[in-house]
Amino acid sequence: MIKLLVLFLIVGCSSIKKGIKSVEAPKKEQKLFTVAWAKNLDPDYSSGNLPIGVGSPLVHEDLVFMGSLDGYMRSYQLETGRVLWEAEEKQAINAQPSLFENLVIYGSIEGRVFARNYITGDLEYSIDLGSPIESAPVVSGGRMFFHLRDHRLVALDAATGKVFWSYKRSVPFTTTLQRVSRPLPYKNRLIVGFADGYLVSLSMEEGVVVWEQRLGGGLKFVDVDVDPVYYDGKIVAGSASDYMKFVNPDNGVVLRTVPLKVAHAPVKMNGNLVVGTVFGKVAIVDSTGKVIMKKSLVSEGISSIAKWKDGLAVATMSQKVFFLEPVSLKVKDEFSLGSDQSAIFGQLKASNGFLSLYSSRNRLYVLR
Repeated sequence: MIKLLVLFLIVGCSSIKKGIKSVEAPKKEQKLFTVAWAKNLDPDYSSGNLPIGVGSPLVHEDLVFMGSLDGYMRSYQLETGRVLWEAEEKQAINAQPSLFENLVIYGSIEGRVFARNYITGDLEYSIDLGSPIESAPVVSGGRMFFHLRDHRLVALDAATGKVFWSYKRSVPFTTTLQRVSRPLPYKNRLIVGFADGYLVSLSMEEGVVVWEQRLGGGLKFVDVDVDPVYYDGKIVAGSASDYMKFVNPDNGVVLRTVPLKVAHAPVKMNGNLVVGTVFGKVAIVDSTGKVIMKKSLVSEGISSIAKWKDGLAVATMSQKVFFLEPVSLKVKDEFSLGSDQSAIFGQLKASNGFLSLYSSRNRLYVLR
């Protein structure tokens, strides 16, 4: 009897073990934002308002270039953050640099342009344009174009700094956003938005107006300050005061109005546009102007979107940066800038698997 009982227990336990399914431990979702290195570039200040950084890094090959409010331009090694050279300009730098051949070119808030050898940091030339420079110069055909705070567009020789022409826009409004759009080279023209609410096409050779089109509605904050983008044969541009427009690049005729108020230059991806709005939404828009998907992230505006790691990195005018799946716009990861006073007003830069960004608290982050 005892032998039968023992046999039953052995067989029973064996059967129970076979009936138990193995259960895997829940997989922890891998973080997509990892800080490779960071730099605190906050200038010295004693009291009053915090110095707000609105600049953007420039990434070229394995180098990161970043100007700061302490008056320095610095070159860093992308992977390690090691400083390769620094130049003290004694003027705050709030604009993103640009490259032309062996030169890194940038401007200061006092209106001075500096051109340095991007490897050594040696000064090649410097020129005063007389008005704050708060956006990166655009280089095309050996010429360099600066859009200045006083509503001027200036064309220079990128190699020497010689001024070719200057176009001054009359802006009757006193209430503007005080931001400028970068001109878009198109054929032999430049297409650029101005603070009076107009998108304007100028000849690249002489700076003569070819056409102009009103895009900003209302009586204040009508600035067309979003960088125009060429997409599917059309120019995409907008103002924070009105809806985004598709415009014929040859004559300025508005072809389509898209019911989104854009906060930054749209990004082309998978044949569509990815757009961030002033109300914290990210939308996917097709070539007909149809909004095919929309995702709400924050209540503040979207400041920049970049393609990164087969997805979308999205910077906001709050303390958060998001990583989105590019088709569903599902949030896969978040990165916090730490302080609730932090935001990003510049552009994200993705290169070689790294993501570079600059916060309003003057912190340069490189993520991987």
